[in-house]
Amino acid sequence: MLKFMLASRSKPEHTKERYYFEWGIIHVALMLGTPTVMSTFRRYAQHFVPDGLEGDKLLFPFSTMAWENMADHWLETWADLVLPFKADDYPSRMQPHNFGDSNFDLQLMTGEELYAQDGYYDGGIKLVQFLHRRPDVSLDEFKAKYRAHGDVLVESGCGLLRKYVQNTESQGDPAYFKGTLFERGGVNTYSGVEELWFDDVDAVYEFCSDPQRRATLLESYAGLVDDGAYSMVTTERVVFDFVTPGHISPQPAVLKEGTLEAIVDAQGYTGWWVPGWDKRAHTTPVT
Repeated sequence: MLKFMLASRSKPEHTKERYYFEWGIIHVALMLGTPTVMSTFRRYAQHFVPDGLEGDKLLFPFSTMAWENMADHWLETWADLVLPFKADDYPSRMQPHNFGDSNFDLQLMTGEELYAQDGYYDGGIKLVQFLHRRPDVSLDEFKAKYRAHGDVLVESGCGLLRKYVQNTESQGDPAYFKGTLFERGGVNTYSGVEELWFDDVDAVYEFCSDPQRRATLLESYAGLVDDGAYSMVTTERVVFDFVTPGHISPQPAVLKEGTLEAIVDAQGYTGWWVPGWDKRAHTTPVT
């Protein structure tokens, strides 16, 4: 499965509480009511960065950009990523709701699950690590070493690690974001993004701080990454999932003919206060 992942933050003049409200509620409502979004994104998860975290207990420092959240979108093809940006509904509904800072870390990735406890799904506390590839390591070499590193990490995580996913840089086109809110973001700055699930924040600290485990992991990272790597500790919220057996979300109402959501969408999002605007969408009464 292809992934469009991004780290972002609030506008300087806004509080973190306002930012999370707009992203976690208003933005989600807009997504659920936008047909091209719901027909192309196969899974969407939000990640919120809690306050009071201790960065010195992690494997890598926090980003100097002080990211406050991460979003993870799953797609079947890169053409599916382009479709919402170029359609009529996404720009008219989503882009005017510009509630975050204009800086982003944008990653076009492919993911692979390397470990999961029996029955474990998603959600909860998660360590996300953005891995900046060493300049003397080619992408092909990185991919080979990264996979071997994954085996080391899983073996080191006994008793603490609940799930581990490796995401690797894909050759998507940065031009996908031209003309969108994301066009100022750096695209594929990081060759790997790894996701590690734990029971709680203390388990994250224990995993990263144990002297023997820390030495083993840092030695494994040394052949892959430079000092541009950074860590995030997040709480994960899976908004919808049309991929994972046993966790399939209901079909979006906006895609079902005759639902209130579909009728409202059919009315369109332009022409307000303009004499003679197209009334064809109002032929179906709301009862």
